Formats: sequence, structure tokens, C-alpha cells
Amino acid sequence: MCGCSKLSLNESHQPNECPVDASFYCSICQENGHPTMKCPDRASWHYRKPEFIEQLIPVSVLNHYNIKSLTPIGIPRSGDTHEHIPYIHGDPVIEIPYDEDGKNVRATLAAFNLPSSSVKENKRVMNEFGNLIGKKVSIVNDDVKKTPKLKKSKTNA
Repeated sequence: MCGCSKLSLNESHQPNECPVDASFYCSICQENGHPTMKCPDRASWHYRKPEFIEQLIPVSVLNHYNIKSLTPIGIPRSGDTHEHIPYIHGDPVIEIPYDEDGKNVRATLAAFNLPSSSVKENKRVMNEFGNLIGKKVSIVNDDVKKTPKLKKSKTNA
């Protein structure tokens, strides 16, 4: 399915030329069109996702201490649909520096191979794209306030 329908872009293109799908890259099957966490090749998850705590410990340490046990990593709770481990430092964020012209948002869209148009439309597309890939989009205002110059007073001597 073309991801542009979720972003409601007005650009027409063939399904195999979708800019949204082209921006996704899967490191499991080395194909564009879906992110790694949503790879349909579930057979490879058995090798990529650790099932036991001992798989996280180097083999040399396991051999040195003669560890042979297999301790399962937490059982998913019922109704929990998240497959990935929660992020330690909060949710992932795409931070875009603020500028009045909207050039930074346009550059970020270009980095993800997404089309750009007006400033307001670019922000909307970027926010919807962030929701689509599971990241929050934040436009950061790094205004450093300049200290006001003080007038030198004339002293009468």
C-alpha cells in the first residue's frame, strides 16, 4: 500500500515510485518500503531479537563462568501490542531547528525523500510522517537572546 495516502499528498505517482515507501529501509531484508520493526520476514526475528538474557552476555564470559542456563527475557503482558523494548531516554524525536523561512523543515523532508510545498503544508506533512514512522517531530527554537548594549553615560569631571 502506498504511504502517500496516509499523508494525503497531492502528488500522483506509481506505487513503486512512492517517496514515502522509498524513505523506509529495512536492515533485515535490505529492501525499501517498510521499517525494520515492521519487517514481514518473521523467521529472521528469531536470530535478531534475543530470547534469553544469556544471549546478551559475550560468549567468553559465559564460558569463563560456565553459564549454561537459559533465562527467558520477560513474558509479554496480555494485550501488550508493543514488540520492541521501551526506549530508555524517552520516545524518539526528530528535532528541526526553527527558522522563519521553513528551509530547515524543507531540508528534513528532502532528507527523507518527501516532496515539499508551502511552509504550513511542509510542517503538516512532516508531523504526519513522524506519526507514520513512530517519531515525534519537534521544531526547536534556539534563539540566543543578545544582551542589550548599554549606553555609556558621560561623567562630568
